[in-house]
Amino acid sequence: MDTKKFIQLFGEVLAPDTARVKAATATLKADFYPRPESLLLLLQLLVSEESTSLRQLAATQARSLVFKHWKTLPEEQKLQIRQRLLQKTLEEEQQLVRHGAARVITAIAKKDFDDGQWPDLFDTLVQAAGSPTPRHREVGTYVLFTTIEAIGEDMTAKTPQLLELFGQTINDPQSAEVKINSMLALSRIAIVLDTDEDTASLNTIQELIPQMVGVLKEAIDAGDEDRTTQSFEVFQTLLGCDSSVLNKHFKDLVQFMTNIAADTDVDEDARTQALSYLMQCVRFRKLKIQGLRVGEQLTLKCMEIVTEMGDSDADDEEITAGRSALALIDVLAESLPPSQVVVPLLHNLGAYVNSPDPDRRKAGILALGTCVEGAPDFINTQLHEIFPLVLRLLEDREDRVRRAALDTIMRLAEDLAEDLGKEHAKLIPALVKHLDVATRQADASATIIACCNAMDALVEGLEPDIISKYLPELVPRMSLLFTYPQSTIKAAAIGALGAIAASSEEAFSPYFEQTMDSLSEYVRIKDSVEELDLRCTTCDAMGAMALAVGAKPFQKYVRPLMEATEEGLHLDHPKLRETSFLFWGNMAKVYKDDFKPFLEGVVKAIFESLESEESELEVDLGEEAADIAGKEVTIGGKKVKVAAFSDDELVAASDIEDLDGMEDGNDDDSDWDDLQTVTAVAQEKEIAVEVVGDIVTHATQPYVPYIEKTVEIVLPLTEHSYEGVRRAAIGTLYRLYSAVWGLQPEEIQKWKPGLPLQQKPTEEVVKLGEIITTSTLAIWGEEEDR
Repeated sequence: MDTKKFIQLFGEVLAPDTARVKAATATLKADFYPRPESLLLLLQLLVSEESTSLRQLAATQARSLVFKHWKTLPEEQKLQIRQRLLQKTLEEEQQLVRHGAARVITAIAKKDFDDGQWPDLFDTLVQAAGSPTPRHREVGTYVLFTTIEAIGEDMTAKTPQLLELFGQTINDPQSAEVKINSMLALSRIAIVLDTDEDTASLNTIQELIPQMVGVLKEAIDAGDEDRTTQSFEVFQTLLGCDSSVLNKHFKDLVQFMTNIAADTDVDEDARTQALSYLMQCVRFRKLKIQGLRVGEQLTLKCMEIVTEMGDSDADDEEITAGRSALALIDVLAESLPPSQVVVPLLHNLGAYVNSPDPDRRKAGILALGTCVEGAPDFINTQLHEIFPLVLRLLEDREDRVRRAALDTIMRLAEDLAEDLGKEHAKLIPALVKHLDVATRQADASATIIACCNAMDALVEGLEPDIISKYLPELVPRMSLLFTYPQSTIKAAAIGALGAIAASSEEAFSPYFEQTMDSLSEYVRIKDSVEELDLRCTTCDAMGAMALAVGAKPFQKYVRPLMEATEEGLHLDHPKLRETSFLFWGNMAKVYKDDFKPFLEGVVKAIFESLESEESELEVDLGEEAADIAGKEVTIGGKKVKVAAFSDDELVAASDIEDLDGMEDGNDDDSDWDDLQTVTAVAQEKEIAVEVVGDIVTHATQPYVPYIEKTVEIVLPLTEHSYEGVRRAAIGTLYRLYSAVWGLQPEEIQKWKPGLPLQQKPTEEVVKLGEIITTSTLAIWGEEEDR
């Protein structure tokens, strides 16, 4: 192999020129990385290169190639590599390189241990972890952590010795890194620990929990964001272990996290992580939390934290302690009995909503709105007392309190539409008044959007004869908002008008054509994400209007909208794809068998979505992504925690690429088995399979040629990893059977009791029924939502 050319190309990867990087990467992958010599050169660079960036890059790529080439290297070379790599890693001054090299050692160890080689590594690492030199202790504990992480189940015989070691190193007097490494290693031991068989080790880990809490507190007090995040990650890991690991100290741990969350002197990022941890405690240890009866304390602490939100709104994307506290209230209301969450919240609500401090009034009404989704039935029983409070705060002198009240009206309407709708005579005039006031103010976009959102949710609970009385007031006001420059205001108004049309049905007809003409300019916009979002809302609203006015008035808009929604599939916007599918489902409901001219293209696109692959997900996390490590992000409407990156992974994408595309090789695929991530593709499939059910139900006759293929595609989705897809698939199969049954001769449809059957369905219908019932019974025993 041309060593000089290899080194030259390897250096090119760090060039600031993207074209050069791509060219060098392609050549290395094609001509060099398939050969074992490339691993030797990378390891040589790792232990001898002066450039930190090149050493780090060499570590990243060598780690991948170990899985491919290590076993093919001569034994004498392996011996030299092991000794030199370990020694250089102990001497390495740069932490990122040190951690990268440690990962290479772990990769080699994993291969060697399979073959009974490198037997002295463990003792060497233990010796390093106990060395008087801090850097040696840092390397020793870190490599032990990564090794346990990779092959923990193969090291269970050494668990007592490891626990004794980490029981000492977690109290390291000189190095915070050694303490963190010890925590990380202990969490990995806990994952593989057989708590029933090895009670001695379990007791040891339990006794070390207070010291681990101490390490977290030290990191928080020192303002060390990285180590704070790593420490929180350890406790998240322990929460996923056998419950006995944390049980002994669980109550104290919850109290500690609560205190951190409520302490305004603590860095806000640490507070949000503490709140996130408490959310996970409630989700995964619900019965334990319920038994400890800490729900009331957590709820009241959260209400106090919400007072810190100031002028910011609950739906802003920035992660703050106040918004995280609202998210925790939501989880508490959903997971615990009302007596532990909603009842104490209501008992203390008066002190908030009657306070002279607007921040407390706002906090009280936001907390109330947040718990509606989790406990709608109980909230409904208290609506007669809650509603006057909401109306009063809707007239508050402070704008931020009024917006919070609007948010609560929206949440109440979303879950209690019918009952709240009974108060339309008070609510709709109040919403109209606030909308009029806001439109006359210079900077009231947040209030305008809140009014539209509240109206959107409220009208869905109204009967056509009721909402029709308000159309002369509502439609012109919403239409006027289409002219505003802010796309967010346009989207809120269009969404509200779509809901108004859907609720008013035929009464909307006098406003239909003018509204459609006003919205037509937004059907094809595509120059930005904001425009695509607005396009989604517009198509959704037009679909609702079609259902309201019927087939004939909507006829002239059908073909242009079908073309626009088909184009939307190719604009790289997942929500727009879902919008297209939903629009097609609405068109099938409106036009029934007359939807036939569009059916071939619609079915083709939906089938392509249902058959799309989900296994190969590409995520480009550059250095910007480091900013969200350890923080909450919103996914699918839920706030979740992003696990922290290990130090050796925090490398700019422009500096270091995964040239081999292997990362840890193919040996660790099983590590991903437990992940339950709901991908955008899965969410799209859920919508797509539901729309198949809509089409087959309403356009049954022209759909007949596609029935066999539909069963073939939908049937496997009943075992999809995402429950939403499974639920939609089962529902669609039964709707399919119902539609096919409806095509049977009338005398067969009229079933008469008794056996043998007096009228037998066709063989095809019997077979379809057997297929569907078999697939249902196959998942029945494991499904929670039956």
